[in-house]
Amino acid sequence: MICPHCHVDRRQRERTGHTCSNCRKVFALDPKVEPGRLHDTKFRELVAKAAPGGLRITVEQLYWVNERRLYRFPTGQERRGSVTGGMVLAMAVVLVVSLSFGIGGLAYLLLDPLAFLFGWLSYRQFQGAKQYRPPRPFGTWVRPEDFERRVAGRWRQVYGALPDGLAELTTAAVPTWPTRPRAVVLCELPAVFDFLHVNGFAERHRVALARTPAQLPAGLPVVVVRDLSLTALARTARLRAELPDRRVVDCGLLPRAVDVPARAVRLRTGGAKRLAVPDVLAGSPGWQRLPDREREWLLDNWSSPLIALPPVKLMALLDKAVERAVAVTATPVRAGAAEVESPAETRRRAERIGFLTWPQAVPAPRTGTDTTPTDDTS
Repeated sequence: MICPHCHVDRRQRERTGHTCSNCRKVFALDPKVEPGRLHDTKFRELVAKAAPGGLRITVEQLYWVNERRLYRFPTGQERRGSVTGGMVLAMAVVLVVSLSFGIGGLAYLLLDPLAFLFGWLSYRQFQGAKQYRPPRPFGTWVRPEDFERRVAGRWRQVYGALPDGLAELTTAAVPTWPTRPRAVVLCELPAVFDFLHVNGFAERHRVALARTPAQLPAGLPVVVVRDLSLTALARTARLRAELPDRRVVDCGLLPRAVDVPARAVRLRTGGAKRLAVPDVLAGSPGWQRLPDREREWLLDNWSSPLIALPPVKLMALLDKAVERAVAVTATPVRAGAAEVESPAETRRRAERIGFLTWPQAVPAPRTGTDTTPTDDTS
């Protein structure tokens, strides 16, 4: 590990007690001691990369950033074996058998079992080349509570405070109610709520932040922030049914957004037990529009936490959802009233008559030949 203070590479026995043997200064993280395979320099780099341009993230978000760094995401459907592996093992069988016959004697007792093992492995490779591995849930290296206590806690102990860009949550975030809000954001996810709170999301967009449906003010469009799961989709559908006269914008992912090869966190809880579609969700138009493959994915207990998204993408998703919620809708036309033309239709009509368009060059008249016409006045 390279010392973050003197930048000299030190072996493990040269940095015992979290102290560099060269400069005698104490550092916070040792990748061989603390979980997460982090050292001080890498810790700062992860924070800077995850929180660019003044964005602030929470310790839980940094935990997911680090777990994504350590995880090998599949690039597609993986097979159980390969023809190449089977051929290599088959050639090993031929080589071992040849050596066994060439040496003779006790070589049969030593090499024949090895040849049998290689032959069995070769058979498994050829068989596996025709079969796909079932999808595997995202595997974590560290538990979130261990990361908070042994990584972030150790950093606070050595340096006194977290690095810039990593927010320190000293008190629980409370619902924010700005003056004359344009919309309300319903976020029942504590980690995402903290992320919005530390970045001043409510003040920047002039929206209210609510933790529960009981805190929703009347008359405002609602943005529902949710995880990707069957339960979360059912809650959103139930809220839409309870608020039929208000705009409800769904701020969450669909299964197609986290499907392979997307580098997304896919979790599976409850084993292989198949879930039943809630009644409130079964009749919703959004559920009916989902392809069968995505519905089966949700019914098989798969889910994806929204907080596991990269912070920049998560903030962009939330910004876009608020913009959709506060967008001005077209005024409905009353019976017997004159039809109101939308701005898009006005622009298209103006373009058809050439209003405010760049003039086009008038092509020269064709003479029936490919030669350029000449002046014939002589």
